[in-house]
Amino acid sequence: MNLILKDRDKSLFFFENTKTDPRFVGVWKGTDHGKFFKGETNSWIINRKADGTMYITFKTIHADDEVTYAEEKGVWCVIGDEYFEFRESDQNKDQYSFLFLSNNSIHFTINEEKSGEEPYNFVDFKMLLD
Repeated sequence: MNLILKDRDKSLFFFENTKTDPRFVGVWKGTDHGKFFKGETNSWIINRKADGTMYITFKTIHADDEVTYAEEKGVWCVIGDEYFEFRESDQNKDQYSFLFLSNNSIHFTINEEKSGEEPYNFVDFKMLLD
């Protein structure tokens, strides 16, 4: 059998037999303050589960002040000092370096080259639910 994996399949295969880090588990919120797409601000609430699944709700405020919402699910893991996630709308996994600023906040920096620009980065804050 000749198996050819598409990029999306390779990204999903990557997550097989990986481990999660209990420090990331729970409900977190964040915003990009307009760093990802100029003129729009994205904020999110992400629920990372111990089994490596995740659910995320995005709120986007566009340049014309229109507000849209999107929900996605995916998978995540940690390998060494790198965090990986793959959402069902993605073609490839995202890879971030991370630094815990406290038990309740994580600074993420994406690991991709963009010449002349500061790397995409943001902070997630743990939501303390009653």
